[in-house]
Amino acid sequence: MIGRDLDDAPLPAEVYVLWEGLLATPSSRFSVKRFHRRLRWRGPRAALALYETNKAAVQTLWDLWEQDQPVAVVTYLPVGVVAALADRLDRESVPNTRLVVSQPRDMSRLIALLNDVARIFHGFPEHNLLYGPKGFLVPPQSPELMREVL
Repeated sequence: MIGRDLDDAPLPAEVYVLWEGLLATPSSRFSVKRFHRRLRWRGPRAALALYETNKAAVQTLWDLWEQDQPVAVVTYLPVGVVAALADRLDRESVPNTRLVVSQPRDMSRLIALLNDVARIFHGFPEHNLLYGPKGFLVPPQSPELMREVL
């Protein structure tokens, strides 16, 4: 660039997308007890197999990604599952800049402080008011709402 530094260019605001409940939905065999039992005895990969990937939501993420929208995947799962989840995201070609591990209340505090977060898309109706004006409820059946909001 002539007369300008590359570091001066503003970065686009990042979009946070919740993995469980939106990008992946619990299968018919899922229960919290079964998840923790599989995590303990078979490992994180077997526990994550209880979630089914929402292909329509992943396609919507690709549409956002192609529009140069940075996307971070957020999970509320235990820390022991994170490496297996990162591997699964790579295997399934889910576009993301990073994987954020948090809990709902901690994420609501973090979202309020971060100016570089445009939205947090989630699939939990009980979290509807938790994230303030940056939160947006997206039912897993209609992930195209993510595209329409931005």
